Amino acid sequence: MRSKHLIIAGMAVFIAAITSCRKIETVLPPKIEMEKTEFTVKPNRNLLIEPTVENAGTNTVYSWTLNGKVVGTEKNITFKEKNLGTYFLTLKVVNEDGTAQKEVKVNVTELELPIIGMEGGNDIILETGEKHVFKPEIANKEGLKLSWIMNNKEVSKADEYTFASNEEGIFFVNLKAENEDGEDEYLIKILVVKDAPLIISFTYPEQSASLGRTIRLIPSMPSTKNVTFQWFVNGVEDKTQTTDKFVYKPAALGKTEVKVVARKDEKKGETSIIVNTVNPEQYFRPFSANSSPYSTSVFEFLAAPGQFVNERYTAYTMEEANKYAEERLKPGNQYVSLGAFGGYIVVGFDHSIKNTGTWDFAIYGNSFSGSSEPGIVWVMQDENGNGLPDDNWYELKGSETGKPETIQDYEVTYYRPSTPKSNVLWTDNLGQKGEVDWLSFHQQDYYYPNWVKENTYMLRGTCLASRTEDLSGQGTYWVNKEFDWGYADNFSPIDRLTDDTNYNASANANHFKISNAITHDGKDIHLKYIDFIKVQTGLNVKAGWLGENSTEVFRFMDIQVK
Repeated sequence: MRSKHLIIAGMAVFIAAITSCRKIETVLPPKIEMEKTEFTVKPNRNLLIEPTVENAGTNTVYSWTLNGKVVGTEKNITFKEKNLGTYFLTLKVVNEDGTAQKEVKVNVTELELPIIGMEGGNDIILETGEKHVFKPEIANKEGLKLSWIMNNKEVSKADEYTFASNEEGIFFVNLKAENEDGEDEYLIKILVVKDAPLIISFTYPEQSASLGRTIRLIPSMPSTKNVTFQWFVNGVEDKTQTTDKFVYKPAALGKTEVKVVARKDEKKGETSIIVNTVNPEQYFRPFSANSSPYSTSVFEFLAAPGQFVNERYTAYTMEEANKYAEERLKPGNQYVSLGAFGGYIVVGFDHSIKNTGTWDFAIYGNSFSGSSEPGIVWVMQDENGNGLPDDNWYELKGSETGKPETIQDYEVTYYRPSTPKSNVLWTDNLGQKGEVDWLSFHQQDYYYPNWVKENTYMLRGTCLASRTEDLSGQGTYWVNKEFDWGYADNFSPIDRLTDDTNYNASANANHFKISNAITHDGKDIHLKYIDFIKVQTGLNVKAGWLGENSTEVFRFMDIQVK
């Protein structure tokens, strides 16, 4: 028995010794680690994604999938995509003892090219010896390099450039701005003369005013910064008014000359306008058997830059733009987009619309719940009877009139981009700047109106406080909330006169009262009738990937004779 026990014990020791000398291989399931799982990349740029995989043996299998399709079989992957959007890649790792999976989010965002704008535009007049400091407004400054070029020679790399010449002539300065996404150029023409006046003018040489009414005269200038003003009525200075806006109430019938003198440093410019004072409301045009309840003429269509501007239509003059808009407004549910803030359209009727004290006319937009792009409504009476909208505009008050967040006389200047498929830079009279984004789903080269010949243009109007929100918090679900009443293309609970949800975003009307007309200082004015209507985009905001808020109008209608 003892010998048997010794044999068994010896065998146990031998087995233990063999076991201790052998390496036991244990296979564990894979584990994927990443410093981050969300990336941002520009179109057509390579993005290398390098995960760390623990417990990866020689037989480990890797698989990257995108939309259910295998796009890679290595641990690392290089992602490249030309289209904007959000993409979800899934990495699956398999070994003998298990599987691991990790999702990666890639946002392909727009290229952030530099965009150059210049206050006063790119056509400058200076006097001999006068210094002028060019201070460009440039969007997307990260990693920016500047180069100022004159006579094919770089003269500066600074943010600003000071030009002066003791010789008369025409000079050209080219500014180049470059970052990793691309470049922009801005060519400036400088005319140097012995005496350079300030440029100031009125839109019309003559303006009518009804006796007993107050009007406001505003001349046009490239910039009013650091400019002083003097106003004269028939040669007599009115020292109580020294801004670029002149308030005038004629005392008698007839024609009066109003002159403005502008000064900046040693420069001077002046212009005059004739105010023709007439008896009020003497040109009423009644509705006849041949009249139409709808607007019959478009006198002016000046869009702000926007995603629908220049899309599927060609207009290189104001006349062509007006003709396009006039055709679109004929009954048939085709809209005219006014673009970003300040874009406007002016329409006329073949008769006067009477002030009934209740709902007088309707403007059709395409608002629905969560999609309101309010347009400010203005009305005009043909005071001089010439059939043209060259008289005085009166804003129709709405629910936001008089609120501290509503901005009167808000001005936005837009700058023509120098390259196609680029954002449009804007600056305002509050010192702010921004861009109207070029969007991949509206592919026309330029959102800046083709019929605007100038490289910059300014639009002035009333701006409402935005009610645009991203409800998702991720930039995916944007809503443009409605305002109570008084605006075109607005899902109003009051002036739509219906509870219909307009689920299909078809043409639906907001209704307006002429009795809501107010003067420039917010006072009520009684107009027995009107002849012209203007609608102007009333927000300066963009809703992420949806783009800028832009008022759309389908038609204008006198509802008293429908």
